[in-house]
Amino acid sequence: MNVFTLCGFLLATLCVNLLLHRIAPEFTPLTVAASGVLLGVYLLKAFLTALLPLAAAAQSLGLSAHMELLLKALAISLACNATSSLCRDCGESALGEKAELAGKIAILSLCIPLLVQLLELF
Repeated sequence: MNVFTLCGFLLATLCVNLLLHRIAPEFTPLTVAASGVLLGVYLLKAFLTALLPLAAAAQSLGLSAHMELLLKALAISLACNATSSLCRDCGESALGEKAELAGKIAILSLCIPLLVQLLELF
């Protein structure tokens, strides 16, 4: 992952948003969302490339189910964080807080089977 490419993309997006905000402010949230999706795809590709050796090690140790749970929780966290930030950028902080709450509840419900397994050990 090239950080300079990433920063250049974000600065270009910032310039487009500032110009668009003066011309047609109603389209600014759409450009923020579109740039967020493009950035997310770029980061996901870089993350998956870095994750392959870790996934192979987890599978060889028999921890693939736990690794899957961890990745699902990470994906939920990132998606809810991005949604919350976008809501706050659009002036809807209450919706942003609800997105964060939904993410916390989703991660908790995802981890309940693991907690049950731990409790059965004792």
